[in-house]
Amino acid sequence: MKKILMLFIFFKLINSNVKAQSIGDFYQGGVVFYLDSFGGGLIVDIADLSNPNPVGGTTSFDTLLSRWGNYSNHVPGTSSPFLGSGETNTQNFISFYSNGNFAAHLCVNSNRGGYNDWFLPSKQELEEIFSYKALIDSVALINGGHLFDDFATLYPYWSSTETPSTIDYRNAYAVYPSNFSVLRGKILEYKVRATRSFRSPINSITNIETNENKIVIKVFNLLGQESIPEPNTILIFLYSDGSVEKKISFK
Repeated sequence: MKKILMLFIFFKLINSNVKAQSIGDFYQGGVVFYLDSFGGGLIVDIADLSNPNPVGGTTSFDTLLSRWGNYSNHVPGTSSPFLGSGETNTQNFISFYSNGNFAAHLCVNSNRGGYNDWFLPSKQELEEIFSYKALIDSVALINGGHLFDDFATLYPYWSSTETPSTIDYRNAYAVYPSNFSVLRGKILEYKVRATRSFRSPINSITNIETNENKIVIKVFNLLGQESIPEPNTILIFLYSDGSVEKKISFK
């Protein structure tokens, strides 16, 4: 009876506390602009990133502009334009250029909103962002950010997607807030808006039975952030066999 009561309380707490995200939500450091079929999605920052060492100068205008990369270097693994590929494009870019002040570096070095897993969006991710431009702009302003067109109005934003060409590597895709995509020279200076992904801890549940032979690898709270186990809190436990479990202990 005690076990049944515990499970009833457990599921009641889950149902009353878990909220699925929606497009336009201000969540985990930015605005949700894409949702996948597993309860996760993509978030865009509420402000452009500044370049600490701009090529053009030190005015407020110049510091908001960055290059994509060097003139004709091919960066393997950065040509994917698709939704969901921005993170991989960025990781491959950083493997090629470990240091620098290129657009991708600004994203991975950012800790805006308290998060340090930002990346440069792919071409289609930027296009998806700008399909919700008015909504994202309004949420950004409410939460201390700024509009896409507030600064350097005539300039597009760099994507992480290199040219699909296999012979001429001078270009990468940039996207205007009007949602017009163009191939532009990598050494040109354009704006940078970082993105990050989030995953739903609820829909990753594969096992709710305990097994004393499992080893706990990580513990997450319901926001998907790593957490220290504490009483009276619903937590997600990731085990060594790949299974996950929701638990709550009462003090």
